[in-house]
Amino acid sequence: MAKAGRPKADVTKEKVVSVRMKPADYAKLKEYADSSKMTVTEVVQKGVSIVIDEK
Repeated sequence: MAKAGRPKADVTKEKVVSVRMKPADYAKLKEYADSSKMTVTEVVQKGVSIVIDEK
């Protein structure tokens, strides 16, 4: 019998980061994510990559 559930990813995401934001900033983030058809997590991960890659 085959295993049920989601297959394992090549790279596991085991770290969780929590961020406090002003409601207005979160609204902008959510609006951007929705208009870009991305999740808030994807937008934040992309933003972190951009900042790190600028270095």
